[in-house]
Amino acid sequence: MNRLAGVKKQVITTLDGQKFIRLERTILMPNGRYRHPVVYYKAGPGGRISSEELQRVRIPVYDYLI
Repeated sequence: MNRLAGVKKQVITTLDGQKFIRLERTILMPNGRYRHPVVYYKAGPGGRISSEELQRVRIPVYDYLI
């Protein structure tokens, strides 16, 4: 059974003023290894960001800014 070992929350503000919340969970797997799934949320109404919207917001010069 997986156990939640920790949660990191980071607020990211883009140059045009949009705010996103980056939520990274640290999960201990049964084999002893950790995995780190990352989810992005809007910091207002609307909730979770789709992968298409995340691609639109990304800056093409940087591989993974957000």
